[in-house]
Amino acid sequence: MTIAAGVSMADLQRFQSRFGLSLNPQQQAAVESVEGPVLLLAVPGSGKTTVLVSRVGYMVYEKQIPPEQILTVTYTVSAARDMKARFCRSFGQEMGSRLEFRTINGLCSRVIRTYERLLGRQAFSLLEDTGAQGALLGELCRRQQKEFVPESTVKALQTAITYAKNQMLTREELETVEVEGVDFPALFQTYDQTLRQRQQMDYDDQMVYARQILLRYPEVLARFQDKYRYLSVDEAQDTSKIQHAILDLLAGQEKNIFLVGDEDQSIYGFRAAYPQALTQFSKRYQGAKVLYLEKNYRSTPQIVETAQNFIQKNRDRYPKHMEAVRPAGLAVESISLANRRAQYSYLMQVAQDCQEETAVLYRDNESALPLIDLLVRKGISYRCRQVDSAFFTSRVVQDISNIIRFAQDPQSSALFLNIYYKLGAGIRKKDAEEAATQKGKGTILERLAENPQASAFTRRQCRALQTHLDHMLLEPGDKAVYRIVRFMGYGEYLQRQGMESGKAQILESLGTMEKSPMDLLRRLGELEDLVRQGGEPDCPFVLSTIHSSKGLEYDRVILMDVADGIFPRTGQPEPEDEEAWKTWEEERRLFYVAMTRARNRLQVFRFRHPEMESTFSQEIFPVKKPSRAPAALRPTVSKKPGTMAQRPAALEKKPQVLPAGAEQYYVKGAALSHRRFGPGIIADRQGDLVTVAFLDGSQRTFSLAATLGLGQFAPEK
Repeated sequence: MTIAAGVSMADLQRFQSRFGLSLNPQQQAAVESVEGPVLLLAVPGSGKTTVLVSRVGYMVYEKQIPPEQILTVTYTVSAARDMKARFCRSFGQEMGSRLEFRTINGLCSRVIRTYERLLGRQAFSLLEDTGAQGALLGELCRRQQKEFVPESTVKALQTAITYAKNQMLTREELETVEVEGVDFPALFQTYDQTLRQRQQMDYDDQMVYARQILLRYPEVLARFQDKYRYLSVDEAQDTSKIQHAILDLLAGQEKNIFLVGDEDQSIYGFRAAYPQALTQFSKRYQGAKVLYLEKNYRSTPQIVETAQNFIQKNRDRYPKHMEAVRPAGLAVESISLANRRAQYSYLMQVAQDCQEETAVLYRDNESALPLIDLLVRKGISYRCRQVDSAFFTSRVVQDISNIIRFAQDPQSSALFLNIYYKLGAGIRKKDAEEAATQKGKGTILERLAENPQASAFTRRQCRALQTHLDHMLLEPGDKAVYRIVRFMGYGEYLQRQGMESGKAQILESLGTMEKSPMDLLRRLGELEDLVRQGGEPDCPFVLSTIHSSKGLEYDRVILMDVADGIFPRTGQPEPEDEEAWKTWEEERRLFYVAMTRARNRLQVFRFRHPEMESTFSQEIFPVKKPSRAPAALRPTVSKKPGTMAQRPAALEKKPQVLPAGAEQYYVKGAALSHRRFGPGIIADRQGDLVTVAFLDGSQRTFSLAATLGLGQFAPEK
C-alpha cells in the first residue's frame, strides 16, 4: 500500500510539473481519486472547476484512460462548452476533442436516439419551443378555469411541471404541488395526456423516457455503461432526483462516479434540486470516499468567517469548515436605513459614484424594479442580469391595474366582472352579471347599491367602493395602490388566497414617482421594455438575483431587501415542521451563496422600521441588549394627586378644537386610522360629525373635534 501510494504521488507530481499546476493537498487528493464512488464537497471559491478539469487530465495522461470512456456532466450547456474550452487550453486540443462534456438532457437525448437505432422504434418528437409549450398550457388552463391566464401563471405551471417530473412525483404526491388559481394535479394529467396524443415529449420527458429505456432495455443500458466507464458530475447539489437516478444506472457495477458539489449551495429547490443525493451519498454507494475542498481563495477572512458561522446553523449538511487564504480586509458592514424605499436613494448614489465592480443582489426580480425606475429617471448607468418580466403579467399587478382602469371606466362590464369578487363587498355572481349588463343610470357599482335584492352590507360597500374609485383618480400612484390594498378589500382577498403582497408593495413604491394611477399604468408599460433591455453591458454597477449570480464573484456585494417576509421569504419554523424547515434551510443557503459572491466588501441593508426586521441580519449583526438603568435614573409617575406637571400627559383634558389643516384633510373619501377600530375611510361628513367605514364592514359616527382631541384619529400614511 505504501509503495502504491508513493507511485501515485510520483505520478501526480509529474503531472503537475508537466502542465504547470499548483494544487493544494486537498485538491491533490481529489485529482488522484479516480476509481470508485467519490464525493468532493467544495466550498465557495475553492477551485472546484480547476480540480474537475485537472482530474480528467490526470486520468487521460497519467492513468492512460481513453478520453472516450470519460463523460463529464454539467448543469448547463454553457458550462459544458466553457469546461471543454478550459481543458483544451490547459491540456491540449487533441485530447480535448475526444472528451465529452454534456448536460443531462443532452445525455438523455442520446439514450433515446440509441434506443431508436437498436430497437428500430420511433420515439416521440421533442417539443423544443418553450413558447409553444406555454401556449399549450395557457390553452389547457383557459379550458379548466374558463378565463384567460396571465403569463406569470403559465411560467409557474412550467416550473411546477419541471419540478413534478424531476422529483418523480406519484399521483398522490402531485396533490401537494400548488399553483396559484389552478387545479395543478388535474392540469398536469391533462397536459401529459395531450402530449402523448400528439406523440410529443417536453425537455423533462427526455429524462423520464431515458430512465424508462435504461430500466426496460438492458442492451441500451449496457451500451452506455460500456461506453462511459467514468462519470464526473459538476454542480451535483443542483442535480434533480431523476437525474441522480439516471447517473446511478449508468455508474453500473464499477461505480466510477465522481460528484462535485456543495449541499450548502443548493438553491434550486423550486427546480427540483436534490441535495439529499449528496448528504446520503455514502448510503447509496457502499465504500464511498468523501473529500473536501475547504480553502476559499475568493473572499477576505472577514467575509469567509461571517458566512461560515451563518451556514453552520443549518442541520442537514456536512461538517465543512471554510478557511480564507487571502489576507485580512474590511469587516462585513451593516447599512441601517429607515425603510425599504430609503435603500433606493442610497443605491442610486452608489451607482452614480461606482468605480469598482459592485453587485446589488436580491432574492426576487421585482426588488430591482423601483431602483431601475429611479436610475433611468436620473440617467444613471446600470447593468442587469437576466431580469424576468413576469412581474408585469402577475395576477396581483393585473388585478390592481384592472381596478385602476375600472375607476377610469366604471361602466366596463369586462373589467367589473374580473374584479368584483376581489373587493370584499359580498357581491353575488348573479347580481354582478345583472348589474354589468344593465343599461341605466349611474355606474355599475351605483346600480348595485340601489339593488333591493342585494344585502344591506353589499349595498353599503358598493357605495363605499364607488367613493374610493372617485377619489383614487385624483391621488398619486402610490396612494391609489395603498387605497386598493388597504381600504377596498383587495388586501383581504390576497390573504384569503394565500397570495403574497410583495408585488403590491413594489407597485406602491413605483407609484411614488407618478402623479396619478393612470400615469403609473403608463410607466409600467415603459418599465417592462426597459427591464428587457438590461442596461449597459459594460457598466460596473450590476443588479442581479442571487440565483443568477451563482458561480460569479464581485469586488463589492450589497444585499438589499433583507427583511423577514421578503428575504428570507418565511419566518423560522418550528423544529418539528420538517417541510417548512427544508424551505427555511434553503433560504439560509441562498443568503450564504449571496454572501460568498463578495471578494473584498460585503454590505447588508437593515431597516429600522419594526415590521422590517430580519432574522438573518440579527444573526450576522447581533445587538447587545443595554443593561437596565439604575432605579434612581428611571422615570417615575407620582401616585399622589398634585400639580398638572406630575400627571401623565394622556390624562390631561384636551381642548375641543380642530388642529390646523384638519378641516381640509378630514373630508369624504379621506383615509384615516382609529386607535381602536383600525384603518377606515370617511364615508360621509356633516359638520363636526364624520361617518367612517372600517375594514370589517362596520360604520361608526364620531365627533371629529372630540375624537381628534383625544388622539384617536390619525391620517393614514
